[in-house]
Amino acid sequence: MATFSFEHSVEGPASVETVWELWSDVSRWTEWDESLESVTLSGPFAEGSGGTMVIKGQGPISFTLTSVEPNACFVDETSVPGALLRFTHRVERVGDGVRVTHSVVIEGPAAEFLGPVVTADLPDAVEALVKLAS
Repeated sequence: MATFSFEHSVEGPASVETVWELWSDVSRWTEWDESLESVTLSGPFAEGSGGTMVIKGQGPISFTLTSVEPNACFVDETSVPGALLRFTHRVERVGDGVRVTHSVVIEGPAAEFLGPVVTADLPDAVEALVKLAS
C-alpha cells in the first residue's frame, strides 16, 4: 500500500494550555489555518467525535477524532476516495515555551498524489498557530 508521511515542528513562547485551547475550539482553526473556510464538531472535543471542515475551494470533508490526550496530543482521521489521512497534533513544553508538531500519514493508492497537496501549507499553519498562541 502506498504511504506518504510529513512532519513539521515549530517552537515558540506559548503555553501548552493556550495551544490546547486553540485546538479544542475547532471553530477557531480558521484563525491559524488559512486553507480552511470553516470547521464544526458534533459533540465534545473527545475521541469518537466527528466533524466537518470546509477547505477553501472544495466541498465539506468529514473527520473523526480518533485519539485525544488533553494538553498533549490529538489525532484526527479523514477518509477520501483512494486514501485515509491521519493527522497527529502534538504540543510539548520546551524551555520557556512549547514545541508544536503536526504530522500527516496518508495511506492508499492516492497517497503519493495527495501528500504534497495536503501538506503544502502545513508549515505556515503550524507557524501561525504558535504565533497566535504566543
